[in-house]
Amino acid sequence: MVRLAERELREYFAGRRKKFTVALDLDGTDFQRAAWEAMRKIPFGTTISYGDQARSMGKPKAFRAVGSANGRNPIPIIVPCHRVVAGDGSLGGYSLGLAMKRKLLALEGVSVAG
Repeated sequence: MVRLAERELREYFAGRRKKFTVALDLDGTDFQRAAWEAMRKIPFGTTISYGDQARSMGKPKAFRAVGSANGRNPIPIIVPCHRVVAGDGSLGGYSLGLAMKRKLLALEGVSVAG
């Protein structure tokens, strides 16, 4: 499984992979796991807001809790929390830093404000 994840990450950074297939067994609360699963459904090259993510989970008022769960994502990139941005289109936060979030989005052909 580790070798598959490594291969898929290399392919992603080389621009040859848009979706990860490696099986994940993530440890978190039910809400965190639901948030992480919702992020895995965000297509390559697109972004959604924290509010959009909360609504997709059936928890429309939980956008702050979604941001907190996303910040605890143990596998950034494979679980693409970089695709979630603030409601105004700005970057919001990212556990690996905003410069990395900007680079990942640029790799996917997305430009975002601030």
